[in-house]
Amino acid sequence: MVFETPPEAGAAITAGFLFDTPVRFDSDRIEVTLETFGAGRMAAMPLIEVRV
Repeated sequence: MVFETPPEAGAAITAGFLFDTPVRFDSDRIEVTLETFGAGRMAAMPLIEVRV
C-alpha cells in the first residue's frame, strides 16, 4: 500500500489480512447448545491444517 499523503507523526497504522489455509474438522461431531430461537452457542470447533 502507498499513502497519498504520509500519516501524522505518532499515528497508529493497522492492517488486516486474509489467508486461505485448507483445514479439516478434528472430530466427527460439533457440540451446539440452542439457548433460544435463533441464538446458540458452540463451545469449540477444533480444526487441523491440511498440508498440500
